[in-house]
Amino acid sequence: MLRFIRLFFPLLLVALPWGLWPFVRETDPVLEQLLKGLPILLALTALLLAAGFKRGRIGLASLALACTAQLLGLAGSRGLDAPDAYMLFTATSLLLPLFYLWLMLQRDTSLLCRLGIIKLLGSLAPFALLLLAWQQPEQLALGLPSLPTYFIEVIAEHSLLTRGIFWLSLPLLLLYFVLTLTRRSVDEVALLGALLAQLLALHSLQTPLLSALFLASAALLLCTAIILHIYAMAFVDTLTGVPARRALEHHLAGLGRQYAIAMLDIDHFKKFNDTYGHDVGDQVLRMVASQLNRVTAGGALFRYGGEEFTIVFRGQREEEVISALDAVRERVANYPMKVRAPQRPKNHRTGRKSRTDAASDNTEQVKVTISIGAAWRKADEKPAMVIKRADKALYKAKGAGRNRVMADGVATPRRPRRATA
Repeated sequence: MLRFIRLFFPLLLVALPWGLWPFVRETDPVLEQLLKGLPILLALTALLLAAGFKRGRIGLASLALACTAQLLGLAGSRGLDAPDAYMLFTATSLLLPLFYLWLMLQRDTSLLCRLGIIKLLGSLAPFALLLLAWQQPEQLALGLPSLPTYFIEVIAEHSLLTRGIFWLSLPLLLLYFVLTLTRRSVDEVALLGALLAQLLALHSLQTPLLSALFLASAALLLCTAIILHIYAMAFVDTLTGVPARRALEHHLAGLGRQYAIAMLDIDHFKKFNDTYGHDVGDQVLRMVASQLNRVTAGGALFRYGGEEFTIVFRGQREEEVISALDAVRERVANYPMKVRAPQRPKNHRTGRKSRTDAASDNTEQVKVTISIGAAWRKADEKPAMVIKRADKALYKAKGAGRNRVMADGVATPRRPRRATA
């Protein structure tokens, strides 16, 4: 549950305009013009960041947001009572859900490759056509009588969001919500929030400053998605999904006086790679990380490098730390991990035939164990020294037969219990 709360937490930015509105509704004209120009500035910033860090869909959404803010600003400055301005507003409103529907079907590619540039130009084209039509207001106004009634009737009083755009966008919002639940990606949250914020901007366009704040919140969501992606690149291990060594260094810098550090190593890991291949080795690393991530006593897990992991305990008693480490050691040892046998058929057709044979089994269960060394901070000792002593305890655990917990002169070694069937 906490994971989903953290995933959807950025959506609070959509509510930010309502919180800011009482403080900016009576601002001076200069600040008002700056706030109205903020969405385009933030959207272009997000576009540049997305291009630099290869977040293609976020970049395309940022470009569309900048164009939408520009077109809505032009329509609002003319006044929606003018036929050409209302036609521009309606066309921009219709283009918004259609664009996000197309964006949902796109793969995340770099914007600086050939395909990315084609997508950029393709995304820019319909907005450029609307801007070109705006240069001929008489021709643009001729389309007003042919508008269906559901693009004229609004959903509520004091709203400019029409029924047609609302019912077109509602299933799209639900689809993005489902994608967020299944993919659990911050990009999906950002796209969901950006679409919602832009619909709220259409809804409140009668109050131009509030509408601009909603567009700015959409741009902030897109920027947030890129910043979180940059953070993950720097601090999260892509293979296991746990914080990486750089995150460990930052964590160690903020520790207090009482803490323990445990160093963990997968036993005979090279044997898994040599016997089954690196794909199985990666599978073993992910399995071990998932089990270690369930450590109790407030332990914080990090991947130290290779097959080594680190768990940091802050302010916990020695018995609690040893018990938590022994529990995760048993959890890894008792995990029923199956891998495809090395003698499996190389031919795919033969392999499929053998899998349909009830008497054939091309998998085997392997036993994965870990060795753990733990150390507690002594007076005036830096984290690097505690890690060094924990590493020595880890080597003692390996020398004593592996699959056990050894502490650096604090707690007695824990002998491994017999694995349950």
